[in-house]
Amino acid sequence: MIKSSNHVIVLNNIPFTIEEKKVLRELRFPPGVKTLGELREGHIASSIKNTIDTAYSLIRGRACYRTFEIKGISGDIVTISDSNSVFRGVNMVRLLKNCDYATLLVCTIGKDIVEKIEEAGKSSLADAYYLDRVSAWMADYMAEQVGNIIETDIRKNGYEPTFRYAAGYGDWGLEAQSEIMRLTEAEKIGVTITESFIMVPRFSVSAVIGWERKI
Repeated sequence: MIKSSNHVIVLNNIPFTIEEKKVLRELRFPPGVKTLGELREGHIASSIKNTIDTAYSLIRGRACYRTFEIKGISGDIVTISDSNSVFRGVNMVRLLKNCDYATLLVCTIGKDIVEKIEEAGKSSLADAYYLDRVSAWMADYMAEQVGNIIETDIRKNGYEPTFRYAAGYGDWGLEAQSEIMRLTEAEKIGVTITESFIMVPRFSVSAVIGWERKI
């Protein structure tokens, strides 16, 4: 039984780890630098350490997702049980053409860290930049964690997951966000969109994962 096909699944307080190596990579330090202790500039290492500590205290990982049966494909539109407009585009057809189901997900790290970045920017552009880069990476980290949960469910039900495809990528336009928000009931985790289809809070991700039939 596909649990997420009957209703939206909401995840709160998603566990996370902020790895120094990945933070340094996100900040474009040389690949050989893997820990803060390896940085020659002590004041920079201290600032980044404070950034990581701040991120731990402010990030609130939340997500919601739901699985839909695919009803058919016509031209560049993939029709699902609750919408005939959310999945549009040649890339979307390629992604889902061999799938029986598709899971839509929305996740966020919350608004507190966005407010902190704005506050930090008034006194230290460097601190604001560090926190912004860590937040951007952590938003994708949360999407990956939720994707892992969905992929486990997909495999338990005898399918193989497609890769995670984000809204706004390729020819899957941001205008799909309105339907994504409705179908996943994203307001349950505090995520909305602007008139230009940008998600609020800023560090949020929406995506789809297909349930591909095994050959």
